[in-house]
Amino acid sequence: MQTTFEVSQNWGDGLVGFVTVKNSQAARLENWLVTFETNFEIETYWDGDIVARDGNLYTVRSKSWNSKLNPGETTRFGFVGRQATADAHQVTFISSDILSDRPSLLVAVMAHESVAVESVEFTVANQWGNGFVGELSLTYGGTQPIEAWELQFDAPFELVDLWHGELVDQGAGRYTVRNSAWNGTLLPGDTITIGFKASGPSVNAPTNYSFNGEAVAATPGESVVLDLLPEKPPLPEIVPPGPPVTELPPEPPVEAPSADPAPPGTPSPSYGEVLQKSLLFYEAQRSGDLPADNRIAWRGDSALGDGADVGLDLTGGYYDAGDHVKFGFPMAASITMLSWGVIEYYDAYQASGQLDEVLDAIAWGTDYFLKAHISDGQTTQALYAQVGDPNLDHAYWGPPEAMTMARPAYKIDADNPGSDLAAETAAALAAASIVFRPTDVAYADRLLDNAKQLYAFADDHRGRYSDSIPEVQDFYRSWSGYTDELAWGAAWLYKATGEQPYLSQSQQNYQGLNPGWTQNWDDKSYGTGILLAQATDGQQYRGDVEGWLDNWLTGNIPITEGGLAWLDQWGSLRYSANTALLAGIYSDTVNPAQGQYDTFSRQQIDYILGDNPTQQSYVAGVGTNSPQYLHHRAASGTTDINDPAPNQHVLYGALVGGPSLASDTAYMDERTDFIGNEVALDYNAGFTGAVARLYGQAGGELLSDAALVGLSEAA
Repeated sequence: MQTTFEVSQNWGDGLVGFVTVKNSQAARLENWLVTFETNFEIETYWDGDIVARDGNLYTVRSKSWNSKLNPGETTRFGFVGRQATADAHQVTFISSDILSDRPSLLVAVMAHESVAVESVEFTVANQWGNGFVGELSLTYGGTQPIEAWELQFDAPFELVDLWHGELVDQGAGRYTVRNSAWNGTLLPGDTITIGFKASGPSVNAPTNYSFNGEAVAATPGESVVLDLLPEKPPLPEIVPPGPPVTELPPEPPVEAPSADPAPPGTPSPSYGEVLQKSLLFYEAQRSGDLPADNRIAWRGDSALGDGADVGLDLTGGYYDAGDHVKFGFPMAASITMLSWGVIEYYDAYQASGQLDEVLDAIAWGTDYFLKAHISDGQTTQALYAQVGDPNLDHAYWGPPEAMTMARPAYKIDADNPGSDLAAETAAALAAASIVFRPTDVAYADRLLDNAKQLYAFADDHRGRYSDSIPEVQDFYRSWSGYTDELAWGAAWLYKATGEQPYLSQSQQNYQGLNPGWTQNWDDKSYGTGILLAQATDGQQYRGDVEGWLDNWLTGNIPITEGGLAWLDQWGSLRYSANTALLAGIYSDTVNPAQGQYDTFSRQQIDYILGDNPTQQSYVAGVGTNSPQYLHHRAASGTTDINDPAPNQHVLYGALVGGPSLASDTAYMDERTDFIGNEVALDYNAGFTGAVARLYGQAGGELLSDAALVGLSEAA
């Protein structure tokens, strides 16, 4: 395994650095561990877990989604570093190891003082013929939190599938299970439950348990203390794959949270008003030649030369986040999610008077996709994936109307495939065709025809789009691969056409999925599960979806005292909002008896709107305590990111990233905080549908059209 270090940005006493890990072996690399020493302190990091630290000596472990590298393949661990002087930044590599060959290394760096296992319980949930479904529940009773765990045991049966953990090693009936990305942290008293399918005649309990490398002889109600290594220093927070890394200026001052936060229970703003403003956000993100009915007074025409470098008109579409790049992958995922909300809650959009507005929002994206799709009328020849060089773009802080940098266009084609991008774009067009069919049959047919061509291209020319376009890898890399998009795209084509082959393709690809965190721009596993549960009576899909949702409800996903289900640091609220929408859809269309999913959906949205201990609204221009310093170039109204004044323009309806920790007081309203205070197309997509659902249930006052236009003019 080879490792290298490079600095991509630096300023004064700070830098953005990357450690590149390359599999230089002839065999596939399953899991990796790198130890290095720096002359600076790492403050924020992503694409890996810091599992041990001694001063500036760091040990980094692969994430679940970048642990497997084929021969010659590379991945990167990124971080923000800071040092007291402007000396040259140095990284000295101490070791690099392949964990599948040396699993004891992982145990050493995960160990903590006085780890206690109170109980390990084995249950059989269902049995048939030569197989069964089982569960292992382990209760942790230590005195200190731990950040990762590994459980080993001998089993008199063969594991054929496993969830709520990762199977990282096995042999001669000995199994090793490591935590998933979302359930590694254990607090005293926490219980983890690993579910699995097993094959074999025996349903006897596993034996010879060990937890983080030490033997466990626990039985229910009995405590076993494991004497391991001394406790390591507190770990920095983990940044998952998410929106792109933007500017990294000096750290802003941190203000202490209020000592006496207001109690929860603050009434949420009107769902009708929130729905209206959420759609204003999409108008503010428009690129290209704006229409005469543009409602955002501080936005004008921009990027009118997009596509000129390749002889095409690629104007239009949406800017991704607080920057000005048009990233096709998350844009398509956002249009699919926005369309899904309309399909399920069409009546709510009609009743709120927002149907025309949401159709305009969807069409602004689909019109761009039709331009980006290069076809001979029968088959896809190419699909333009991106407009704008992210590094050039992120070096500029100013409005899109004043951009002067080059904006190159990047494409996929048969020689440079991108199944994930093509299948997601097919999903967006297919979903949008359902939305437009009641009002514009010709447009719906055009969208569906292009969707079919794109899906065929995705299936015939397989590959990850981020492997074909290196310029996107540090921003929207396809971590989950393309199988989920092939399943998702086929499910949407089946929903739009009713054609059985698409259902079969979706089901076949679904069987190859390894579901990850939750529904997001990269991973569509659980959304596909819901679509298949809607389309069939297959119990597997219900079981998969309900198992995932139950994790969010029962605390396997951390829940703050105020009730926010918090999955991870970067854009935490988009995960909660996406899950809220899907929980609502599942409750409404598949299993109405599961009322807890309906309750969860409402609670998460109400929390976002201000029903939380600090009465903080996380949506710009909504409520009495909403964000004022969003990380957004156009809305800031300044060319200086460090300008101390609030943003000159209110980006109405924009959902910010949210708390960077599982804490009700972790959010900081700072323009330089791109992790917690940036906005993005995909943040609002699920949120908008979830709000429309609540409007359909509870109603709510609406602003007049004149008032909505006046908001922007006043801003």
